[in-house]
Amino acid sequence: MPPRFEPVTRSCAILALSLLLVAACRPSSPRLLSERMFAMATWVDLEIEPTGRAQGRALLTEIERLLNTAERDYYAWAPGGELAGLNAALAGGRPTTVSPALGDLLQRAQVLAATSHGHFDPGVGALVELWGFHVAPAPGWRPPPAQAIEGWRTRPASIRSLTLRDGQASSSDTRLRIDLGGIAKGYVLDRIVAVLREAGIANALVNAGGDLRVLGRRGDRPWHIGVRDPRGAGVLHTLTLQDGEAAFTSGDYERFVKQGSRRWHHILDPATGQPALHTAAVTVVAADGTTADAAATALLVAGPARWRALAKDLGIDFVLRVDIDGSTAMTAPMRARITAATPGSSAILVPAP
Repeated sequence: MPPRFEPVTRSCAILALSLLLVAACRPSSPRLLSERMFAMATWVDLEIEPTGRAQGRALLTEIERLLNTAERDYYAWAPGGELAGLNAALAGGRPTTVSPALGDLLQRAQVLAATSHGHFDPGVGALVELWGFHVAPAPGWRPPPAQAIEGWRTRPASIRSLTLRDGQASSSDTRLRIDLGGIAKGYVLDRIVAVLREAGIANALVNAGGDLRVLGRRGDRPWHIGVRDPRGAGVLHTLTLQDGEAAFTSGDYERFVKQGSRRWHHILDPATGQPALHTAAVTVVAADGTTADAAATALLVAGPARWRALAKDLGIDFVLRVDIDGSTAMTAPMRARITAATPGSSAILVPAP
């Protein structure tokens, strides 16, 4: 469905984020064009410092077009969408033409799947369906039978079996179903930022449900965000972002079913076929949204013993990990970027609408 607009009329807007929270505005902040759209199953908040109102409205129209395309063509279960059509062709053993944009996204996904040693792999669409996380869990939801999970472990599908050549996509594995949910949002934010840069925008924030990318500064200071406690309503840390950086988080609180003390969530380990139950959240800062999005997923799946080595392999310097027991660990560069949140700090938390 097309994005729904909810204009933000206050010059100092408060962005409702699911995890990463933009710091409160200061009186010295410039007047920014603020807009809210609903797309990709979340709120997309924009703050742009345009050179004029006409330019701002033209940019919003272009961004709306990009979000419409992403919502339709990058979601595996969108009727009539390009990715859904690709999955149908793969299931039938047929090659099919893909658009340049989807082809580029699939190539990026393949590279990141390989670099992450399979901890991130969008080839798990069939596994996501097996767990029922491609839709909202229905009352009475139960985990899939053990034999079904074992069947996946015995013969897992991987995006690395996908062949892309001359605008054609094919795979010898008819079990391959591609789910780009762990990378598409970052890719779309990168494309939006490219549009803004081409238009000469120096200062902006693009936030999609708490995953975001920034340009420049907000007035006389860098962009500041707050990192929320995944198990509470408070802010763990405040974090500074530099020009062009993206901050993405993967967590076990977005789509899950609670049964007793166990939280079954949608971030699945491709190797085990099970949710990665050892980690509550991972926040990553990277130079682009595509990498940050995929890396956050991969590092959550990697878990306490492997995340540091995997971050090095992925070239990610800034990582904050929250263990299932609530303890936190981070890389040295991330530690240098954050400060502990204290009562009265500028980082704020407001409920998502």
